[in-house]
Amino acid sequence: MITLSTIFTLMGFEFFYQTSQRAVILRPANWEEWFKSNAHIAKSIGGLLMLIGMLFSIYALGLGAGIFAFVCSLILVGSLVVLLSPLMWIKTSWLFIGFGLLFILELF
Repeated sequence: MITLSTIFTLMGFEFFYQTSQRAVILRPANWEEWFKSNAHIAKSIGGLLMLIGMLFSIYALGLGAGIFAFVCSLILVGSLVVLLSPLMWIKTSWLFIGFGLLFILELF
């Protein structure tokens, strides 16, 4: 559950980051075009993904600890996205493999 919470938080923050006016966006043109033309929809989806991440965290840890863990996760994910996204070091396949391994470790 914590892994799913982190994934949803990461995706939600990424949606907000892609619609930012000050961010350096280095994505393929079709993705950048969609985020620029549908900024309101992308921010709504990003907010919904973050809310789902917070609900997963609250479900797994309880109300107080869940909110605290979500805020810590949001700080971690936010700093990683802002630092590593412009460098293009993070590949989507690496994220899926890494989160898949973490999810398997969390289950067992």
